[in-house]
Parts: sequence; C-alpha cells; structure tokens
Amino acid sequence: MIPCCVDLEMFPVTSVEDRNNARQELGVGDRKVIVYVGSFGGWYLTEEMLDLFAASSEYDPKTFVLILTQRDKEKVEEKLRQRGFTNGDFDVRSVEPSTIQKYLSAADIALSFIKTCYSKQSSSPTKIAEYLACGLPIIANCGVGDLDELIANNGVGVLVKDFSKDGYLQALHEIEVLGDVREKCRETAITHFDLNKVGGERYRSLYQRIGSR
Repeated sequence: MIPCCVDLEMFPVTSVEDRNNARQELGVGDRKVIVYVGSFGGWYLTEEMLDLFAASSEYDPKTFVLILTQRDKEKVEEKLRQRGFTNGDFDVRSVEPSTIQKYLSAADIALSFIKTCYSKQSSSPTKIAEYLACGLPIIANCGVGDLDELIANNGVGVLVKDFSKDGYLQALHEIEVLGDVREKCRETAITHFDLNKVGGERYRSLYQRIGSR
C-alpha cells in the first residue's frame, strides 16, 4: 500500500521558541491542547470526537480544544458550548494550508475518529501523517487502514476501545502514561510517511513496473 504521506519540508521539526509563540498566539498558557484537523460529518465521527473533548475537560479541567476546519465553524462552536465549553476553552478556525504546521506545533494530543466500514480498511488519513510529523501522539479509533498496527507497534498513541465516556477517559489516561513521545512520533512519520522516500519512491517503482510491460 502507498499511504497518504506528508511533505516533511512543510512540516519541519518545531523549535521550542516557535511552539511557545504559537501557544502564546492561542492564549493557552500551560493548558493541555487537543487538536483536530479536517472536516466534520460524512466519514468523520463528529459527535464522538466532541464527546471525547468533553471527557477530556472532565479528566483535566485545563483542557483546551483546537479545531482547524474549513466549514461549519459556527455549528461546531455551538456543539462545544452545549457540552459545557466556554469561549475561552476552545478555538475553531479556518487556516491556510501553509500555517497548519504552526498550529499543530502548539498542541499536545491529536484526534482522529473515522467511521469503520469496508472501504476504510484501506484508508490512509493524511491528517495522521501530519500529526506525527509535528510530534503529536494520536487518539484514534480501531479499524481504519493500518492505524491499529501503526499506533501499537510504534507507541505513538492509543486506540479508543469503545465510544463511551469510560472509553474516552481510559484513552486519555493511557496517552498520559505514554509520556513525551514527540521524537518517536516524528521518527514514525519519517519512516512511514515521508513524501519523497516513501510515497515518491513507491509510486516511481510502480510506474517503472508498468512502463516496462
């Protein structure tokens, strides 16, 4: 399989200064920032992700939610408020692709919940490669592409056992136990999702095989 990869030049290692600057812009101080990048609805489990955010706020009242999305911004904000978040507890914004790395660098944990079905057995979410390139451990659900194996074998996140409050709290505890895995996440991105050395090389090899027939 050729996975969706990340351009590591656009997602470089973040310096402490740049991370601090991004967090200062968001006004998060020393709060734990959980980030989600992408659309809601469709294949993405909107309600379940919002419920995890709420569970995280209960687990750690200093939780701050950062959502980078291109549409339905007001709807997402309202759903967060319905779950008890105040305007100072979250930031939902649309950003240019070139600035995603900056905002991801401000986060501590990344989230990805996707519906499991036959087609998603071969899915490779681009956001996973971007999260890992920015050194972010991932909370994900089981049954999407090879994420189960990737996360378990590399120790770069946790899998939610079930979509329930207890399941979310367990995942949050497990990812806390992992400790600082930023370097491990970055190494996993380089090994599995480098646009040039993984994606580019595999496509080049495939085209060469086709051309030689």
